[in-house]
Amino acid sequence: MKDVKDIRDGAFKLADDIIKELGPRLAGSETSNKSARILEKSMSEFCDKTSLDEFKIHQGAFLGWIKILVLAYIISLILLFYNLPIFSLLVSIGSLLILILQFFFYLPIIDFLYPKKTSTNVMGMIEPKKDIKQQVIISGHHDSARIFNFFIHQPKLYNIRVTGSIGFVILLTLISLIRLFVSNDLFILISNILLALGSLLIIQMWFFASKKGTPGAGDNLIASTMAIEIGRYFSQKALKHTRIIIASFDAEEEGLRGSRAFAKKYKGLLDEYPTTLLNSDCLYYKNEVFFLTSDINGTVKLDEELAKELTDIANNNNYEATYKPIAFLTGGTDAGELAKVGVKATTLIAMPWSNQARSSVYHTPNDTLDKIEKVVIDAAITIFTHYIEKHDH
Repeated sequence: MKDVKDIRDGAFKLADDIIKELGPRLAGSETSNKSARILEKSMSEFCDKTSLDEFKIHQGAFLGWIKILVLAYIISLILLFYNLPIFSLLVSIGSLLILILQFFFYLPIIDFLYPKKTSTNVMGMIEPKKDIKQQVIISGHHDSARIFNFFIHQPKLYNIRVTGSIGFVILLTLISLIRLFVSNDLFILISNILLALGSLLIIQMWFFASKKGTPGAGDNLIASTMAIEIGRYFSQKALKHTRIIIASFDAEEEGLRGSRAFAKKYKGLLDEYPTTLLNSDCLYYKNEVFFLTSDINGTVKLDEELAKELTDIANNNNYEATYKPIAFLTGGTDAGELAKVGVKATTLIAMPWSNQARSSVYHTPNDTLDKIEKVVIDAAITIFTHYIEKHDH
């Protein structure tokens, strides 16, 4: 029977092989789809059933709100300069609605504006010895992120540049509203100067994300390969009453479109038995382990009882961990989409999770396997296997 080190080494080897062969794996690209096929091939070595599930995405749409925000700000500002506050207000409100719906809630409001591409999820099942009483999904995502230029150039200013830009859009909206009722020349002059200066901050957002992808080792290929190796372990151990489902989602970096497609396709399967999702994302540092109790910018509730139990298992095995809600404006994880359809879910993260303190490798070309502390993978394997074995009755 494999021990934790064997499971971890298998995960690193598979991830290393994929990164060396394919490099970055942007959702909708051939490299991402090929990585799905490689993962499915590994699953087929021990799973009772595997599946490659294709779905459509609109590549680049998830971050499209950024450039819309920039364009809308400039147009709205020009309209305000020409003393057309009502039109300025309408444009700025429109851009804020797109920001809120597309990013805060991950809704596909502007997806139709972007090219349609094919992405691929991977799923494998391991049946128990006896009758099924519950099923546990172990998951990660195999697509890699676009490089965030703001995390490479002046990363300490990231929060000011992003949050500050959104703040100026809100300010422009408020001033446009006030200008409907106020015609004071001094107020108009001061507000125009202030908003013009704000445009210098806003325009930088145009260059927020690169067209190039990261190696995507810690975010998040290692989570997918770790899930596969845990599955391999349980295929040899053969649980009594727990069906294990291994899932590797595509297009997580495109607004969780892969896990959303998975939840839609397998809704019947997920409802068939009590189902728990053990998702992982950004596994880097042993001193930063925590479990999420909310997701998608705090708009989706995850299972706090599950997060607490996993935290207790971690601490009882001498791995320091905690649980907490996701920070606002830091995005979401695949657990959010499965929680929406009633799955008991959480995500394990091992990285500082705020825009100010995020890892120096996050969404950069430095997201390579050597940046992952191996003990973090040991911890995740230990926590997940202990939880599954504990509930197999």
